[in-house]
Amino acid sequence: MDLDQLISEFDSAAGLEHASAADGIWKYSADGHVFGVTADEKEERIFLFGEIPDPPPDRQEAFRKAALEANFFMRGTGGAVFSLNPETGAYTLVQSERLDRLDPKSFFSLVEKFVNTLATWKGIADAAQDASAPAKSDDAQAQRNDFGSFGFMQV
Repeated sequence: MDLDQLISEFDSAAGLEHASAADGIWKYSADGHVFGVTADEKEERIFLFGEIPDPPPDRQEAFRKAALEANFFMRGTGGAVFSLNPETGAYTLVQSERLDRLDPKSFFSLVEKFVNTLATWKGIADAAQDASAPAKSDDAQAQRNDFGSFGFMQV
């Protein structure tokens, strides 16, 4: 099964209208967590990726340490790895898998696990932002921590 077929099955399972890739990338949003799906040139590996917001300058070192420790044998990344986008400098979480190991069900599971990991790390980055910002109300904190079910949409 090629990536386009997996994407088509994924879109159908998620109740989305199938859209073509833009520059070889399919983009989705799950509860505000934007991520992309692409493949290498030979379509042997697929990649899921999403950016993590920068922590404030006074929290950069602590966040970088936490991300690198999480990368250690992928213990805190759900199998994904952290990197810095060389073009933007943004923290990016990247998950890869061999395409020949995926069927529609395992692909959906991979995406779900990746989105959960992305949400967790965005929450950590948001907490770093909040630690540097003035205190917010309890209602705002509750909304920020409620990731809910992941309703997928294309972006």
